[in-house]
Amino acid sequence: MSQAKTERLVNLTMALLASRRYMKKSEIFDKVAGYSGSAETKERMFERDKDDLRNLGIEIEVASQDPLFEDEAGYRIKPESYRFPLKNLSDTEKNILATALALWESSGFEKLAAGTSRRLLSKANLDETELTPFVLPVELVEESLTEIAKALALRSAIEFQYQKPDSQSSELRTVHPMGLSTWRGSWYLVGEDLGRKDIRAFKLSRICSQIFISKKREMYEIPDDFSVSDYLVMLNRELVEIEWLVRKGRAQLLRSHMKMEKSFDEEWDLILTEEDSVDLAVEKALWHFDSVVLNRPKEARERVINRLQELSEQHE
Repeated sequence: MSQAKTERLVNLTMALLASRRYMKKSEIFDKVAGYSGSAETKERMFERDKDDLRNLGIEIEVASQDPLFEDEAGYRIKPESYRFPLKNLSDTEKNILATALALWESSGFEKLAAGTSRRLLSKANLDETELTPFVLPVELVEESLTEIAKALALRSAIEFQYQKPDSQSSELRTVHPMGLSTWRGSWYLVGEDLGRKDIRAFKLSRICSQIFISKKREMYEIPDDFSVSDYLVMLNRELVEIEWLVRKGRAQLLRSHMKMEKSFDEEWDLILTEEDSVDLAVEKALWHFDSVVLNRPKEARERVINRLQELSEQHE
């Protein structure tokens, strides 16, 4: 799904949730960002968007403003039908909740996220130790992230010094930002590099200067079919095969990209994954604690043991 489509669906959902009455199509086209073109084009977009939201499990009610008159139908999402039930959660639902909280805590709103986490855990009658996110914590480069997001919203060019991993010096880059996303624990900017006349991916932690935003606005357009993930999946990496013992029903982060799985005994499964590096595999092993055992390669297993011994000594 393209970034423009995703943004429009979010805008539509928020508008229909916030409205206390049924919104007519004309109001939606006027107030919800993302609907443009001819009346016929907007009509088609809206019909597809309704289907997409319903396929996601979001209930959209259709009714007229006044049941006594046959006026134009309106649309609304009732808050009670949109809320996530917090009682009797399955293991998968607990992991989804943990993932959402972990991503929010990595977004620069740590204090707000911490308070929300406590309230959610209390309402769901859960202990924090019961939750295992599907993802590892994402490194936060808060200042860069904020500035790039601002430029992206304004469709303004940005300039910054960027150091490639195989270089000791930095280079000035001028970029039209097209999207921001995380990839394997790091934030990336995808945008048009004006100096190289090509779309490139930039790791935010390698930006080594202040980001300067052009004063010009609406300098470029982002194609409707543009998707950040299409560019991030092409990042080159040498993968390392890792063999794990995983407790049954646990470690969904590893299971989500496993190459092979077989039952080891009544308590454990044996799985194979490909990781970007031994370092990342060690971090995942520590992150999952007693839910997994890193079995092979020997080098990675020994590093996990050493790290656990170091942690134990620090807390004696």
